[in-house]
Formats: sequence, structure tokens, C-alpha cells
Amino acid sequence: MKAIMETIDRMAVVVLPREPVVDWVNDADPDHPIWLEDISWRGNVYLIPTFESIEEAEDHVESMFDEIFCNELAGWIEDEKKWPAERTYDMFTEWFDVIYDVVVFDTLKGTIKKG
Repeated sequence: MKAIMETIDRMAVVVLPREPVVDWVNDADPDHPIWLEDISWRGNVYLIPTFESIEEAEDHVESMFDEIFCNELAGWIEDEKKWPAERTYDMFTEWFDVIYDVVVFDTLKGTIKKG
């Protein structure tokens, strides 16, 4: 049977916040507290090139972790002065769960617009 939806030439990386994100947000903005149980399902999806193995995908994410880290931080607190100055890959993996999805299906017809 032929697949109903088309795949795209990307892998997806889902980045989910962990407790250190909650602690940082609550420290940086104590007037608007958040709780992990309310946001743990709220991840962002990043499309990356397709790789032959998860290890290669992990290496790619490690090579660009700071861009993803900054994007995640900006989603919570825009003021970069409140961001951790020293961001390492180990810190990234402590602050976020990263899930790799090998196949990405496009459920819509037409072109994908970037913005």
C-alpha cells in the first residue's frame, strides 16, 4: 500500500523543557511563575537534514545547540541579559529533552512558507 502522505527531506528534533528551564524562568520572571507539569508537553520542533543514523543527527544538533538553546530561551525571556552567559552542550541536555524523529510527513499540499 502506498503512503497517503508525502515525506519531506528533513528529520525532526523535538526539544522539550525540563526542570532547570522552569527554575530559570521563575528566577528571571518571578511575577509570572510556571510549573513543569504545565509546560513539559510544550516542545518546539526543529527540522534538520536527514542523516543515516541518530548518532549523526545528534552530532549535528550538538554542533548547533547554542542556536537552539538561544531560540528556546528567547521563547521564555526576551531580555538576553537574563540568559545564562555560559551555555554548554551539557547544560543544554540538562535543560531540555531532545527527541529525534526520523521521518517527517507533510500533511498538506503546496509549498512550505518560511517566515
